[in-house]
Amino acid sequence: MRDFGLRFPMIALCTLAGACGSGTAPTPAGYTGQWSGTTAQGGAIAFTISPDEVVTTMTVAHNFSGCSGSQTFSNLNLNIAPNVMCIPGPCTGPLTSFRAFGYSSGNRLDGPSTDINGVFMSTSRAEGTVNFRNYSGCGSAIGVAWSATRR
Repeated sequence: MRDFGLRFPMIALCTLAGACGSGTAPTPAGYTGQWSGTTAQGGAIAFTISPDEVVTTMTVAHNFSGCSGSQTFSNLNLNIAPNVMCIPGPCTGPLTSFRAFGYSSGNRLDGPSTDINGVFMSTSRAEGTVNFRNYSGCGSAIGVAWSATRR
């Protein structure tokens, strides 16, 4: 019966933790993982965030003015954590707790160019806008909204 006294706390711990032999892979902490969603044009948007909170790849589709296609941006290093300095420090929690990113590709003046901006509403939901500028024969689509969730 001495054995029972040691098992009960372990059973309680496993019940509280919910992880003892559950067979389900844990959800990645923070923002890490694969994200996917759609744009207001009905196109796909997807991106990957590494454990160090960096966007490493991004794909976005477009469909406007008779033009459609998809672009993938690889080998990115877009830090989603804010880079702020508070004087005098330290910074307050709300100032450093948000997560966001921005990326631009191409030539805004001569085109084509793509700008993607996003903000994380939670660790499982993000939203933002994408601008497609000066696409040959199609013009531009500015401020196209998108939303995505972590898989």
